[in-house]
Amino acid sequence: MNFAYANELILQEKRFEIAHGRPENTWYLFHNHIFGAAEVARAIAELSGLDCNRAYFSTLLHDIGKIREKYLQRFHGIVGYEMLKNENEDVARACLVHTFPFNRLDSFEKCQGMFFGKADDYKQTAEFIALHPLDDYDLLVQMCDWVSNAYGLVTIEERAAEYALRHGVAVAPEMLEATHELKSYFDRKIGGDIYSLFEKVAAKDIFISYPCRR
Repeated sequence: MNFAYANELILQEKRFEIAHGRPENTWYLFHNHIFGAAEVARAIAELSGLDCNRAYFSTLLHDIGKIREKYLQRFHGIVGYEMLKNENEDVARACLVHTFPFNRLDSFEKCQGMFFGKADDYKQTAEFIALHPLDDYDLLVQMCDWVSNAYGLVTIEERAAEYALRHGVAVAPEMLEATHELKSYFDRKIGGDIYSLFEKVAAKDIFISYPCRR
C-alpha cells in the first residue's frame, strides 16, 4: 500500500459522491476525519513499535466504504472490505472491524439497522471477527476513529457529545467505556497521554478549512 494508491481511492470516492449531488465544499467532513485519524495512528505507532505504514493506511482507509454505504444499502465495513481485500488484506480488515471496540458485536436484532437488515452481511462480519483475534492494529484503528472528526482532533467526550447532537441519541455507556479502555491501553503503550500528540498532528496542516460552524 502506498499513498498514491490510497489517495486516488479516496479521490475516486469524492468524485463518485459529487457526481451524486454532494456539494464539494462539504468534502472536508470526510477528509478531515480520515486524515486526522490516520496521522494520530501513525504518531502512536512511532512511539509503540508498530508498523507505521500499516497503522497509517489501515486508519486512513477504514471508512472508505462510507461514501457508497447509503447508495448500496450495505454496512460500510463490508463495502470497504470488499473494495480492498484483493489489494491489501490488512487494510481491508480494518474496514470490517473498526466499528466494534474490542470486537464486541451485538446480536443481529440489536444492530440490524447498521446492516440495513441484511443478515448475510452481519453473518460475514460476525464470522470474520470470530476467526480473526484482535491485534494492536485493530485496536488502534478502533480508537483513532474516535478522536478525529470533521473539524480536527477531539477528545472521546467531545466526539460523544458531537454524536449525540448529530443523531439525537447519546452514545451507549458500554461504547464509551470500551473506547476509554482503548485509550488507556495506548496511553500505556506510548508511556503518556495520546491527547498530547494532537498538537504534533495539527502542525502537519493536513486539515481542509471549513465553513463557519453554526
